[in-house]
Amino acid sequence: MVDDARDHEMHAESFAVSVRELKRIIAALKEKKPLIVVGTTSSRTLESLYWCGAKRVQGLDNSSSNNLFLGQFDWVPLKAMAGRSVSRVAALEALVEGLGDDDIVAGSTALMISPPNYEFMVVDHLVTNFHAPDSTLMLLVAAFMKDGTGSKIRQIYENAQKNSYRFLSYGDVCMFSRPGS
Repeated sequence: MVDDARDHEMHAESFAVSVRELKRIIAALKEKKPLIVVGTTSSRTLESLYWCGAKRVQGLDNSSSNNLFLGQFDWVPLKAMAGRSVSRVAALEALVEGLGDDDIVAGSTALMISPPNYEFMVVDHLVTNFHAPDSTLMLLVAAFMKDGTGSKIRQIYENAQKNSYRFLSYGDVCMFSRPGS
């Protein structure tokens, strides 16, 4: 364990998403439907796809759509350069441009999502289980809740323990809504 989450080296996870599914997500976003995502891996994948698309929109990436990569803190300079000027629709559309519905967008991500600086770009609601304390998954949930101090998450978890909720992979689940969504 490290004292500062920024010192933790994230492992890269592979992802693969069909163009057909990404187009369905894009259509939902265009219709202003909230995006409800199940699981931290799915959330991390969609957030990573946003940043890969943002790189492409800004002309910083010309890799093929089946060889994308996002490093642990690659989002930081992208956010500084573009802020929120690259919409989530534009970023995802940049990844599927010229591809057929049966094609796959794939790659790997080491994206570190932690409070207080990470701001979710794609996910509006998160369905997830109760994670182990001091894990990167807890950091992701805290960032999602805009909980820079950890007090909201601590309160939620204390309530879960008091009510005998089950934790970890085969435990109970909850749904979090991003503040402001």
